[in-house]
Amino acid sequence: MQINNKIIISCGIISSFVPFSIFALGNPVQPVNKLTAFTHAELIVAPGKRLTDATLLVENNRIKAIIEHGDIPASALQIDLTGYTIYPGFIDPFTDYGIEFEYPKLGLTRPVYDIKRIGGNAENGAIHAEKEWFNYIYPNKERAKDWINNGFTSVQSSKLDGIFRGTGVSLSLADKTANEVIYQARTHPFMAFDKGTSEQDYPNSLMGSIALIRQTFADANWYNQNKHKSVNSTINTPFEFNIAFEKLDHLVEKPIVFETKNLNDLLRAAHLLKEHQQPANLLGSGQEYARINELKSLNYSLILPLNYPQAPDVGTDGADREVSLADLRQWERAPTNPAAVANADIPFALTQYGIKTDAFWPRLRQAVAQGLNEEKALAALTTQAADMAGTADFTGKLAPGYMADFVVTKGNIFKDGQIYSVWLQGQEQSIRSLSQAKLLGDYQLSLNNLTLDLSLQDISKDDKPKFQGSLSSGEQTISLTNLTLEDDGRISFNADLAAAGIQGISRFTLWLAKDGIQGRMVDAQSRSTNVAGMAIASNDGQMKQQDPKIAANTNLVSQLTYPNVAYGLHEAPKVEKLHIKNATLWTSDKQGILEHADLLMANGRIEKIGQQLSTPSGYQVLDATGKHLTAGIIDEHSHIAINGGTNEGTDAVTSEVRIGDVVNPEDISIYRALAGGVTSAQLLHGSANPIGGQSQLIKMKWGESAEQLKFANAPTSIKFALGENVKQSNWGEKFVQRYPQTRMGVKALFAETFDAAIAYENALKAYDELRSSEKKKTVAPRPSYRLQAVAEVLNQQRDVHIHSYVQSEILMFLRLAEAYRFKVQTFTHVLEGYKVASELAAHGAGASTFADWWAYKFEVYDAIPQNACLMQNKGVTTSINSDDYEMQRRLNQEAAKSMMYCNMSKEDAWNMVTINPAKQLRVDEYVGSLTPGKMADIVLWNAEPLSIYAKVSQAWVEGKRYFDRDQDQIAQQAIVSERAKLIQKILSSDDKAKAGEKVTPLNEPQWHCDTHYLAWGHTHQGAK
Repeated sequence: MQINNKIIISCGIISSFVPFSIFALGNPVQPVNKLTAFTHAELIVAPGKRLTDATLLVENNRIKAIIEHGDIPASALQIDLTGYTIYPGFIDPFTDYGIEFEYPKLGLTRPVYDIKRIGGNAENGAIHAEKEWFNYIYPNKERAKDWINNGFTSVQSSKLDGIFRGTGVSLSLADKTANEVIYQARTHPFMAFDKGTSEQDYPNSLMGSIALIRQTFADANWYNQNKHKSVNSTINTPFEFNIAFEKLDHLVEKPIVFETKNLNDLLRAAHLLKEHQQPANLLGSGQEYARINELKSLNYSLILPLNYPQAPDVGTDGADREVSLADLRQWERAPTNPAAVANADIPFALTQYGIKTDAFWPRLRQAVAQGLNEEKALAALTTQAADMAGTADFTGKLAPGYMADFVVTKGNIFKDGQIYSVWLQGQEQSIRSLSQAKLLGDYQLSLNNLTLDLSLQDISKDDKPKFQGSLSSGEQTISLTNLTLEDDGRISFNADLAAAGIQGISRFTLWLAKDGIQGRMVDAQSRSTNVAGMAIASNDGQMKQQDPKIAANTNLVSQLTYPNVAYGLHEAPKVEKLHIKNATLWTSDKQGILEHADLLMANGRIEKIGQQLSTPSGYQVLDATGKHLTAGIIDEHSHIAINGGTNEGTDAVTSEVRIGDVVNPEDISIYRALAGGVTSAQLLHGSANPIGGQSQLIKMKWGESAEQLKFANAPTSIKFALGENVKQSNWGEKFVQRYPQTRMGVKALFAETFDAAIAYENALKAYDELRSSEKKKTVAPRPSYRLQAVAEVLNQQRDVHIHSYVQSEILMFLRLAEAYRFKVQTFTHVLEGYKVASELAAHGAGASTFADWWAYKFEVYDAIPQNACLMQNKGVTTSINSDDYEMQRRLNQEAAKSMMYCNMSKEDAWNMVTINPAKQLRVDEYVGSLTPGKMADIVLWNAEPLSIYAKVSQAWVEGKRYFDRDQDQIAQQAIVSERAKLIQKILSSDDKAKAGEKVTPLNEPQWHCDTHYLAWGHTHQGAK
């Protein structure tokens, strides 16, 4: 049986036959013969492959054939889809659909250091690698509609909780049993940085999560290489069964689905996985356009949510001041993100994750209007998504043998088309009635001797159908009332035809017959008149024109900078060949201060200094008359440019965590540091535990990536700490369990950890010395990044920078270090250093202190502002550090304070923020002075740098000008102008353009040594 909506019909009395249509029924119906031919359709077989007037032949739950010109089997039920398009079913590769499972909760308010070990699980409550989520699948008919209504036919699903989340499952959205809907029981491992509902304290920072991932990779590799050796009990110690590690075997063969929440985390995940040569599909954040080249170089596929942000509140002058330029830019540019990813040729799929389901198609159409290629958009919903869901062999295309998962639409789904039917394993889910749709359009009706034009249109704006219509003759138009389109193919309406000579309200009932449209009219006197008509236009009346508001953001007014925040750069600065003439050079070396001197730099290095130097060919000249040129300031102790916490304070020893994993290149403090003359800073772990995390020395290369900020070739270092913080003196009554709780316990912990590191190294050495045959039957020592870092300290391969205050603890640690035969590189803070300056000098330790902080807590009551002078006079290499966002910009003034307090010379004062911290960080061969051959990390000041009136004119890092005050003035004006344009754009936009996801700011604090921050609850306490 065929249903045809493009027939010209004649007037006359026609029988009231109503055809059967499988689409007319609200519930799924299976043809008796199980063989169905969808004829005369446009088939989108795969992205880039389109067939017109073709037939899709379905048998049971599979596609049997695609027929272009051949005969249709006589036994097949034929459904005429003339004017309709069939797409492959869409696939969402990132969901938690259908999983019925919750982790048990302890409900404790005190710190949880250990979890209950059940069934061979991992030691950490955020590791659920053993979970295989097909075991917990229970299809949910109502929830499935969230995807089905948008044309999705299958999904990949996992419990989205924890760091190692277990193995996902791909399943159909059909309303069947779990056994029938599971397409792939085991697809891909799921992971994230967020530890989720785990109540175990560790990790409570982003760097802690990354360290746990790195350690778990190592543990799993060790476990699976050694588990078979444990049967030889005469040689081996007991070998603990661990199902989580066992399930992580051969992980490099399984692409991980990794969830991230922002652009920095996306790049961190990519770098971490690249470190382990681990394939992955990464969940994007909608900000990928801002670092697209860096992302492309990492060569990972993405899963993109369409999480466009809600327009920021700029309705009042006070409100708009609270909105950052970055947020304004993101509102405008978020719809361009899919196009940016596609244009960069980064493979990607699309997901509904994180948005309201009714926003999906408006958002995707907005992305298409912003330049997303329709073919790539379709691939992101079909072939790419199928590959990421592990079902590419039988979903994502219209092909023989593939599942009968497809979508029937009217019109181009990426512009103005609508979904009418979704078929799941050969069963229909009706979204809109096809019989209704076949009635829509323009007709010429004849009743008696009267001819009228009938127009029927679909004006639906969402999934709820809404129709309107009119009758017209010449210039007269009559609106229809009580217009109803039934699923059985009937239409009824009322019309006042008085203008046509028919008094009263007439009632019409019409339907499609196999040879046209027909029906009857009942007038005000209840007389019935037969009506017949012919189509006068293609019945595309239901197709809406593209909403012009979808493309409202096409003309972008925002800028794209690096980083994409205020004062970001439009392009990376170039290495300069420069002759700086007639400046006062503060060399910070044996030449002291040189008046009326010149400096030549090229290739990122200082070439020459002297007076009246000639300008080489190709060099620019900068006249610095009246100005002062110095080496860039170096801050030995900083906590800027960090994401996710400066403390992993959950254990007493966390030497495995790395600040280098969480560098934040978007932190405006980098730019502000340059404006204060700072070109390098050591980013330190906080002081929450005796042995904290590994440090990261960075250069202030504003606009560069996190990896490019890192100071190449700098020696590695680690943060240790003494005093009140490490024994949790002021943490509150809940924090009384963790060892140590006393100063003597701190010393004991150091000794125990050093001994454990020595034993660890000895075990590794002993295993390495075994013969090959013995190694085959001996369990290797379990790897420990925690002990490895401590062993590097003992071997003097990693420098210690130790937070300290009182003389007794400083002496304790000096003696302990000497007992274990390693040198302490720098005592930082060291406010009672003046009491033990001789001992510091004898040991060879540096001291990095505050200029004049004292009495802000009990252990610094004996601090004095002459501390720096007294230590330096005893031969201690002394520096002034900031430990503070704001103070870092004033380190030149902090250095000058010792001239006031104790008559320090200005050369020595300036050395405390240049060459001395360079020596403490062991990078003085590269930076810290204006010495030929060193890196061109230099700063030009408008006045003597120790003056409170001095301002930085320009700052170079490795010969690139990353700060220029003149350019800063221009940038300030440009930011004001850009903000104004974006605010006006928001104010002039309608509610549809303003709609989006409500963004909850991360609200990370300004980090200090003792900031307690729960990265996965985004709460913090503590300040200075």
